[in-house]
Amino acid sequence: MTLTRPSNWFVLTLMTSAMAVLSPNLALAQQKLGAPPGKGSYTRNCAVCHGDDGKGDGPYASVLKVKPSDLTQLAKKNSGSFPSDRVTRILDGSEEIPGHGSRQKPVWGHQFGAGEEAAGGNPAPTIARERIQLILRYLNTIQEK
Repeated sequence: MTLTRPSNWFVLTLMTSAMAVLSPNLALAQQKLGAPPGKGSYTRNCAVCHGDDGKGDGPYASVLKVKPSDLTQLAKKNSGSFPSDRVTRILDGSEEIPGHGSRQKPVWGHQFGAGEEAAGGNPAPTIARERIQLILRYLNTIQEK
């Protein structure tokens, strides 16, 4: 098959892009070998404010009005149990956190699903849940005892 016409290149590019976007396992495929599950998703979505180690000292932390939470203390502040349900609600935008935006305009809610749904859209719930689960798994591994 020879692709010489510009329209054929457009179709090929469109199909390749669609396959990448629609793949529900894309987040899992991007995981680096040997890295804890969810580390890559955390780094892409959270580390800029919360820091690479989750201590709340990311590169943007100093310019924010409210200091980002130390994510390594979540279990300790919850009687030793990691608060998976609450963290899920924060990530999907269904629980309002001032630094993450309002329920109508959540910073991460659109990417993870609930914000898109609140805005009248129809997110791919499987992909949103996978992204959230990856981050939850990683956060659970960095909890201080």
